[in-house]
Amino acid sequence: MMQDIEEVAKKLDALGHPIRLRIVMLLAKESRAMYLNEIAKRLDITRALAKVHLKKLEAAGIVKSKIILVEGEARALRYYELQDFEIHLSPKILRGEKGEV
Repeated sequence: MMQDIEEVAKKLDALGHPIRLRIVMLLAKESRAMYLNEIAKRLDITRALAKVHLKKLEAAGIVKSKIILVEGEARALRYYELQDFEIHLSPKILRGEKGEV
């Protein structure tokens, strides 16, 4: 099945920044959902910067977030985890030819 060129562009755009690539690599390496502050600390960036980049990755379908209520407290934490994604791009796809996956 051919991917929609807009979807490919969205994913490439989301992956087109070194911090976002580092986030994806961290989540892939850890193989678990991670809290926003934990991601920021591990990458030595601010929480605000991590949040901006995670939102872009989430909009592109590369990560997803879930809110987990903290037991015994009146607060919730947002965790992020890597989604399976693929990007297929080739001259055949760009020409709109069939037969590419």
